[in-house]
Amino acid sequence: MPGVPPEVLEFYESGREEGRLEDHALAGPLELARTLELLQQHLPPPPASVLDVGGGPGVYSRWLLERRHRVRLVDPARRHVERARSMGIDARVGHAGRLEETDASVDVVLLMGPLYHLLEADDRMVALR
Repeated sequence: MPGVPPEVLEFYESGREEGRLEDHALAGPLELARTLELLQQHLPPPPASVLDVGGGPGVYSRWLLERRHRVRLVDPARRHVERARSMGIDARVGHAGRLEETDASVDVVLLMGPLYHLLEADDRMVALR
């Protein structure tokens, strides 16, 4: 499985993703509100264990922690992992196609961002499995 494309990693390491979900010029608040609405509808009650794969700087992980879920974030960008850790999130550098967690070791897996960056169908299937 290939790694994250260099241009994608460069974008995330630049810090430009931070704040995107709050930026009204980018329709980020709409995406955030709708995703949170869906999470509220489908998550098991707390304290569920959640693996936030490609969780970026931790916006969704922080929201989950505030609701008493147990969260671990995995992201390929060190900058995102450091930002998430600064908010008290258990975060580590990793790749959606090479997770350390075993099958059925968490209640919920969030896998949103990586599906944008895994360009080959086979790579997406590996991450989804």
